[in-house]
Amino acid sequence: MAWMIVYREGNFRRPNSKYSFNFKPGPVAQSWPQDVVDYAVSQGKAERVDPPRRRKAIASRAG
Repeated sequence: MAWMIVYREGNFRRPNSKYSFNFKPGPVAQSWPQDVVDYAVSQGKAERVDPPRRRKAIASRAG
């Protein structure tokens, strides 16, 4: 899964598939399949970002 911040609403449909992905704008990074993120970034509707860190999970493993 890839992460992006969405600036404008959009819809991506995979070729030869009955399913589509509708992404909506928001200030928080969202996780989507790689091809959806590639499409949104290429259309200027989103910006690719690094995944957020999982601080609680990392802290609990430390002991």
